[in-house]
Amino acid sequence: MIRTITYDRHSLLFGLAVLMGLVTQCQVVKAGNTAKSSDRLVIQTGVVNSVVIRGDEQTAAVYGVVDNPTVRADWVLLPHHRRDVVWAAESLIAKGARVVAPESERSLIESPEEYWHDFQQMRFHDYAQQSTKVLATGLRVDKWVKEGDQIDLGGVSIAVLETPGYTRGSVSYVTELDGKKIVFAGDMIAGVGKILDIYSFQDAIEEANIRGYHGYGGRFGALLESIEKVKALKPDLLIPARGKIITRPALALDKLSQRIRNLYRSYLSTSALNWYFKEERMGQCAKRVLGPEADFSLMSYSAYEETPDWIWVKGTSRLIISETGHSLLVDCGNTGVIDGVKELLEAGVVNKVDGIFVTHYHDDHTDAVQQAAEEFDCPVYAVRHYVDILRHPGNYHLPCLHHTPIKEVIAKQHGDTMEFHEFKFTFRAFPGQTFYHGALLVEQPQQTPIFFIGDAFSPSGMDDYCVLNRNLMHKDDGFLFCLEQVRALGEDYWLINEHIPHVFRFSDRELEAITRGFTDRIAAVRALTVWDDPNYAVDEQWAVLYPYGLEARAGVVHEFNVTITNHSSKLRDYEVNFRLPEGAELISATKATKVPAGALSGVRAMIRLPEKPGHYLIRADIKSDGIDVRDWIESTVTVKAEEE
Repeated sequence: MIRTITYDRHSLLFGLAVLMGLVTQCQVVKAGNTAKSSDRLVIQTGVVNSVVIRGDEQTAAVYGVVDNPTVRADWVLLPHHRRDVVWAAESLIAKGARVVAPESERSLIESPEEYWHDFQQMRFHDYAQQSTKVLATGLRVDKWVKEGDQIDLGGVSIAVLETPGYTRGSVSYVTELDGKKIVFAGDMIAGVGKILDIYSFQDAIEEANIRGYHGYGGRFGALLESIEKVKALKPDLLIPARGKIITRPALALDKLSQRIRNLYRSYLSTSALNWYFKEERMGQCAKRVLGPEADFSLMSYSAYEETPDWIWVKGTSRLIISETGHSLLVDCGNTGVIDGVKELLEAGVVNKVDGIFVTHYHDDHTDAVQQAAEEFDCPVYAVRHYVDILRHPGNYHLPCLHHTPIKEVIAKQHGDTMEFHEFKFTFRAFPGQTFYHGALLVEQPQQTPIFFIGDAFSPSGMDDYCVLNRNLMHKDDGFLFCLEQVRALGEDYWLINEHIPHVFRFSDRELEAITRGFTDRIAAVRALTVWDDPNYAVDEQWAVLYPYGLEARAGVVHEFNVTITNHSSKLRDYEVNFRLPEGAELISATKATKVPAGALSGVRAMIRLPEKPGHYLIRADIKSDGIDVRDWIESTVTVKAEEE
């Protein structure tokens, strides 16, 4: 059974670290999760690690301070712009600490309000695929820093090292105490050979002319360069923003580099992009991560041939034409498709468009569906688990989101059938390229079945190049579920991906190779990330606020739902704490129930919106056993004046 999930975002399993042997003169003193190194350095591990460095004249806190109201500092040092770490600095800033932050992320720290203003439109048709864990309101920063800058505390100097990867402009801070070199590495590493997630590294690969949407591990190359910069310092201790303190940095960093390369090599081996971008561009991607003598393989193209003449091909749409002249349109991404179908109607090639089947929500398949439904006066069909996003795209934040709601969509269950003249249609849940994805199996007497699979596969593999599409890794959903459906077709079938003007199929051997490649990828993600299940590391939306985008009148009470997917193999309790903007009020909230492994649950909250018009963020923390992520999920709210 396919799960109907509506979730998003990552979390971290940190297990609170107890420092063991901080080297000579660095005797560890246990105090909860606190370790003290002489009078210069105090480290407290937790949801965000806290480090206090005392110089002769001033004191600096790296990352911030959590649950320790007695600590004061002259400076607080931020590694990047993301609010899921920056929140830890808020109490110190409120007590007068001056802020140090990376110059390259200035706009996202100093004026995030501009980002959120623009985001109301940017979130539709988004192909950049960058994290939205951006501050709700700006911080005053007293010292913007870049590579080589110094913070002098008197007797202790802290140097700035640019270490992009987790974000585009991340920095690390370096100091020397008691003859030992310490690197505060931000989110570059989260344990021995570990990082927090995969989706945060999605980005454009400019040298290969690949935009962010197709840029799986687009910043892995930058991360590997940052790792080498830190290794060259020969540090004695790494203190990440989140995760365990690392006492053997060279070993931890080498293991991280190797695991990143293992994952990327696995990804390349079954990438659908080899069909679209060809070997030269894929090789450019490989060299960035695997090195100039990159050892990698690409899947050879499977069998393919011309599309049968009873299927009309136009862009990312197809028209299934019955011998009776009746037809079914599969997707409609632009008005050119509508114009083309009207020409067929005028020429008498078809006499009626009887319906539209939508394979998935991406804008290049959906932008003109509502217009086509009105033009041809026909119903729209989709598989149930993505009907809501077709009807209400503004309630979500996902890649390539369409902006025109499809008003009426007839929901079909996985396995439902429909007789259509000489054809038999079978509707399938097919969570491949995106979780919100379906397929249509078309059968007719004495003909090879044709499976319309949206964008899930190409003749060179799987379309899993955009992690934020939610390419899940469970046995009963995601690509493994899709592969089982293709395998069940036997040897005589054709697949249609509407970006490809051919039909194609995989041999048993090719299906086995793709399955093995994806299984290897699951193992590589599991080894590389800190979660108890690899799906957290690839599913940014394991926790999500719904509706994501809202326009409402000032002062109204509106319902918000936090939807949580338990990817873990154990029962979980969750605690949800809301972070509301000034002027908003939590009226009521339910408690999250116990969530079985693999199941879905949530919290329903009634929130009174601010009276003042403007753009706001509703945010929330999520806690469970081994999971504690703060300021983690958001919903954007535009409050309008009464007359609007």
